[in-house]
Amino acid sequence: MEQMLRYSALFTLSIGMAAVVSAQEKLADGTALSWNHELAVGLDSLKNGTVMVPAYTVQVFETRSNQLGDLLEKALPAAKFKKTGDVMKAENVLFPAGNATPATLVATTSEDKKAGAAMLHIAVLHGDTVVPQTPAMVSAMRDLSVRMNKAVVQEQIDAQKKKLEKSTGKTESAVKTQDKAQGKLTKAQKEMEKISKEKLDLQKEHNVMEKDIALQNERWANSQDPKDLKKLTKAREKITKNESKLASTLKDESKTQSDIAKYTEAVPDATKTREDKASDQADVQRNVDALQRKLESVR
Repeated sequence: MEQMLRYSALFTLSIGMAAVVSAQEKLADGTALSWNHELAVGLDSLKNGTVMVPAYTVQVFETRSNQLGDLLEKALPAAKFKKTGDVMKAENVLFPAGNATPATLVATTSEDKKAGAAMLHIAVLHGDTVVPQTPAMVSAMRDLSVRMNKAVVQEQIDAQKKKLEKSTGKTESAVKTQDKAQGKLTKAQKEMEKISKEKLDLQKEHNVMEKDIALQNERWANSQDPKDLKKLTKAREKITKNESKLASTLKDESKTQSDIAKYTEAVPDATKTREDKASDQADVQRNVDALQRKLESVR
């Protein structure tokens, strides 16, 4: 009995510790990123039908009492609990694992808002006989508490992993957008180099043609020879084609300059978006890593 009282005192102490534990980093939904709880088993009683029977109480943090049924089935997958009113009952359960005699588990739930925990009250019976409260049974109940608390943290990890998957997808999309914008800018810049060279060549040709026309015009004026007129006409036709090409090149230059301006503005925006998405992804990854460490701390 003295040993049982020590277990009960430890349970009471753990509730007090939970109430005064220093503030820990939390997610927006209140999920704690670290584990600062001491799990202990309390001695209790519950009503089985019309009879009060000795029971144990374990704490499951960061959950509600109406979620304990699912968590209990995750911790004891071989147990099939049926609920009648506020009582859950599972028959023919080998508890603790390896026990040769099947037991009936009877459980009820409550909440301790001050401790931030849901409370599972559970009794173990062989037929109509209550299994004695022993250190071995207390140890089994503590193991049950560990598994249920780990199940809660695993659900938190799974939720963050889903967020991480979405965040990773957004980052990858932002990287593609940035690469696309940078690719278009690079292409436009190369096109501008090509256009600039072509424009320079056409301008040089135009200058040569203007001098040639001036020369041919002078010859025609002096000779009035039809052959000189023909040469003058051809020279004028050539400069007209040159001017047409130059006009088209100037039009391409204007459009390409507009593209360069557009993509020069788009690249920094796309880069910032990629950085923001990558930062969000890193934040979620840190949450996953922290919750993984939290899971390992539940013991």
